Amino acid sequence: MEALFGKNKRKPGGALVLYTTKHGATQRYAERIAQPLDALVKEAGYARIAQAKTYDAIVLGCPVYMGKIKGLDLFADHAQELAGKRLVLFTCGLYDPEEESVRRDLEAQLRAKLGDALDGISVFHLRGGIRWQSLGLAERLLMKALVSEMKKKPEEARSRTESLLVETEGGALDFADEADLGPIVHAARFGKGAE
Repeated sequence: MEALFGKNKRKPGGALVLYTTKHGATQRYAERIAQPLDALVKEAGYARIAQAKTYDAIVLGCPVYMGKIKGLDLFADHAQELAGKRLVLFTCGLYDPEEESVRRDLEAQLRAKLGDALDGISVFHLRGGIRWQSLGLAERLLMKALVSEMKKKPEEARSRTESLLVETEGGALDFADEADLGPIVHAARFGKGAE
């Protein structure tokens, strides 16, 4: 574990799983992905590019917070240095990435931030959750305002996620355990597009 952040030497290669998290769902995914890869898993803010480059595969988990993807800096700032690595990116957000508008927005954000480097990265979109109890005061007020707007919509005009948020207002929603992480692990082992 100290190889990335300390003085101990390790053999080159292997996998590194990095994450940024706001409320913990992205970290939970990162830890689950790291297990079958026997990978080092750490918060992305502590990564040093010189040491990260010694890994063959780098998985980066980024939360989607208030509709914006956070934590893309490692791949965005060091795309040239990481070329040739097996790069995997997963986002983790509340809204369902199977909904066309959600996926389109996520892809547009990734393209704007990563440019052509995105073409060499295996990308996956996962769902996280929300626990109202873990929100700070400002976040709770913002969520209350958002849910209030959702309630004004006719039920048939709400997305599935919006309906669930209205139903569980003040409680919790967690989609994290429903994800199949096998394709992410496969991409980290074999690269983008590997069968």
